[in-house]
Amino acid sequence: MAEEKQNSGKSSLSQAASAAGNIKGAMKAGKALARATKGAAAGPYGMLAAGLWENRKLIGIIIAACAALLMLPVLYILMLPSLIFGGIGSKDKPNRALTDNNVITDNITEVEQAVEEILRKKYKAVVEKIEAEARKLGENTQYSITDEFSDMIIFQCTLIISQFCTSQDNYKEINLSKLKSILEDKTDSLFSYHVNITTYEQEIPMSVNENSTETQTVTITHYDYIIDYEGDSYYAEHVFHLTTEQLAQADEYTSNLHLFLYETVYKVKINPDLLLDSETGNAIVDLALTTLGTPYSQDKRNQEGYFDCSSFTYWVLSSLDINLSYEGSDTAASQGRYIVENNLAVSYDSLAPGDLIFYSFKINNRYLHIDHVAIYCGNGYVVDASSSKRKVVYRPIYNTNRIVLCGRPYAG
Repeated sequence: MAEEKQNSGKSSLSQAASAAGNIKGAMKAGKALARATKGAAAGPYGMLAAGLWENRKLIGIIIAACAALLMLPVLYILMLPSLIFGGIGSKDKPNRALTDNNVITDNITEVEQAVEEILRKKYKAVVEKIEAEARKLGENTQYSITDEFSDMIIFQCTLIISQFCTSQDNYKEINLSKLKSILEDKTDSLFSYHVNITTYEQEIPMSVNENSTETQTVTITHYDYIIDYEGDSYYAEHVFHLTTEQLAQADEYTSNLHLFLYETVYKVKINPDLLLDSETGNAIVDLALTTLGTPYSQDKRNQEGYFDCSSFTYWVLSSLDINLSYEGSDTAASQGRYIVENNLAVSYDSLAPGDLIFYSFKINNRYLHIDHVAIYCGNGYVVDASSSKRKVVYRPIYNTNRIVLCGRPYAG
């Protein structure tokens, strides 16, 4: 009977989550409610959220009885991972975790570091396997490793967190130790490699005697070991084994968690009234795509034929008479500051071609700790001057958990 009640409550919560994910007006009202409770407690949801968290077993009954849609977004946040928002999270945190942004961000950072450490270990195991195989190659052979992951493994931590939490039937099982155990056990095939084999002729000098040499033509076999990464789609099927329903719920969790981080923790004021100029946005993208393959260099960022991330976005927009500098500076951080101080920030969910996406990968004491910027192209792709690829590239949007700001500079 107790199990039946628990399953029934879970079903009610899932329905509420689905409803909350689809009701945009209620979401906006929830933000207003969050702001209203700030005076009562330090975090975004205040005493109301803390009280609900303490009585989570009653949430199903509350939802069933509650006719006010204002409550749904707040309750929906409560269903997000207790790994982050609860006292049973990644550290032995008090129950104030839900109402303390510092605790929440500390939890997120700890989870991200733990996930990256495991993925890095799996990646290194593949590299070691390649090197062991290469050492066994015979004479007249060469090898190289094509590796896009030596300096950065791209993963969406919010997605991993949400899928993990959705996969757990018992909220008491949602903790960092359990997540690490699953990732250690289920990600051996996350990285793999394939080999491209080519041959070419090479002239090798051979000594005939002290006064003369001859050359001999030798066939050299080159092995190019290419490291592959399965990507975010791997986790749902092979790591957490989600059903179709669970996958849809995890996507809602991911979206709402991102919304929370973007508009609450990062404290960026969004301008919902910015006009969308598709013609200008498409012109930005078209011009940016003409530079694909241009070499990346921070040292030569202001020289013709080279870009780093911010000189790239500055060149593209200034070529279309769009200002992006702040007090004479065109770094990624100053461009982000220009966006915020000119009220040009947009939400991640409203990104349009030509918008800018700003990332923070480390604490650098710059504005919002921004250290990278990319141009959104539409359909989930960006174009940017990549330090890891060493050139301007067009690729799927990445590391959404590291995005701290999105902006529409042409709207100003």
